[in-house]
Amino acid sequence: MKKIILLLAASLLSHAFAQEQQGMQVMVELVSGTKQKAQFLGIENDTVSLGGYIKNEFTVLKFPRSQFRSILDSLGNNILDFEPVDPGATVSAGEDSSATASDTTAADSAQAVENSVATLPAGERIPDKLFIGYETSGVELGKSALLTAMTFEILRELDGRFDMRGFNATPHCNDRACVQEFWKSHGVKDILFGKISTAKHPDSVIVEITRALYEEDLPTISKEQITISHNALFQDAAKDGALVNLIKKAAGFPVPSKRKRSYIHVETDPESATISRPEKDAICKSPCTFAVTDTGKIEINAYWNVDKHLWGAQTFVHPLPGDTVKISLKLKRVIPEIKIVSNPVGAEIFPGKEEITRDSKSIGTTPKIVSLTNPGMTHLRLRKEGFRDTLVNFYVAPVSEINLDISMEHLTDFEEIKKQEEWIKQRRISYIGKVLMGSSIAPILAGSLLLYLAQKNYDDADDIKAELKMPSAAKGENYNSKKEKNRDLVDTGDRYSIIGGSLIGTGIAVFGLGLFFTF
Repeated sequence: MKKIILLLAASLLSHAFAQEQQGMQVMVELVSGTKQKAQFLGIENDTVSLGGYIKNEFTVLKFPRSQFRSILDSLGNNILDFEPVDPGATVSAGEDSSATASDTTAADSAQAVENSVATLPAGERIPDKLFIGYETSGVELGKSALLTAMTFEILRELDGRFDMRGFNATPHCNDRACVQEFWKSHGVKDILFGKISTAKHPDSVIVEITRALYEEDLPTISKEQITISHNALFQDAAKDGALVNLIKKAAGFPVPSKRKRSYIHVETDPESATISRPEKDAICKSPCTFAVTDTGKIEINAYWNVDKHLWGAQTFVHPLPGDTVKISLKLKRVIPEIKIVSNPVGAEIFPGKEEITRDSKSIGTTPKIVSLTNPGMTHLRLRKEGFRDTLVNFYVAPVSEINLDISMEHLTDFEEIKKQEEWIKQRRISYIGKVLMGSSIAPILAGSLLLYLAQKNYDDADDIKAELKMPSAAKGENYNSKKEKNRDLVDTGDRYSIIGGSLIGTGIAVFGLGLFFTF
């Protein structure tokens, strides 16, 4: 509540200072990131006094010193960094001391900016959960500052681990992606970004909260928003708990539903088909009736798996609050084809959502058509050299064609690039090992064949040798011919044995080398 009063009062101070000057002109920055001009009247007992004109009357407001991030004078000095000074004291622009202070401040400011580019102040506590604040477009600064404070206080009540850091905490960043990556690199796993902008109708504003949740290396992005009146912003935000429910949904807290139930009755031909909705488990077997709380168009799927053949049907219905919608579906034979296209093309596709390892087997590269016969949630990972791995979760509906168009992000983190390069290197080594193991089969088979032929020649030579030992064998021309043939068979067998043994030895060596590279 103190922060709300502070921000509201600070917004009022920004209206008028053109009249009588009673204190030093300063730029006030609150811990929420809000900046205002004011007249500085002094610091006493850790209480800051500021002045300004409200309805043409000079008003003095006092706030705890802890509510301010900085109070900068006309020279850029942060008054909070020094002992309390006389607010009426001024320094002539022509004095040497002014020039010295200006030079020193400029040097210190330049150094401060340089040091803040990608680091945090030494000893600063890193919160578990972080609210970055609201980006504002077309909404008064005072209103946005008050809404920021209200949102942060609600988050703190929901979970005390929430803290707030404005966009000015990352001065080197120009967009959300940079801010998100900065805090993620410092260990923050749950980051909320707010945005307040004018709606299509000029009398309305959109309050939007985007959540980046890091349950693994890749963030899960979700977004919630409400549209409320610009002129009655806080009344609408409080009405029916609209702002509280928005914050709860955005931060992942359950929100009780008070919506009236509707019912859907499904019949299929043939019966006993499984009835389901996208991203949900099976609901029932037809014919059946189930309740929903949705108010918009919803998708209903029916499918039947018979002998690895899929029969299915799909329809869309509009529930009637408090009433029953009846639908009838006729199943037909379908083969869901998933057309996977990526930018850039040539990304390898790996089934499942597990981390990709050297032994992970891809099912092809994009563009690719994959046939699936089991409806339900399916997970794929895409990997492309130089790009961040992309996890794709999608629902396989019992329809003929499903298109997936995936854009991949360039890798910029040095550690991720190094890790990917190491994976590519190990995978190539493993591939070479498998090629060597496969190549070893040919010489082993050829060597075995030669050893078989050698043994056959030795057997034939033994038969001829036995004939030559018979007493009836005359040592004539036939005897000499057989003796020569016996010698040729033995010589040929010896050559086959040497070559065959060498081939088998080479094959075993190549297989062993491939086994070493593979494992």
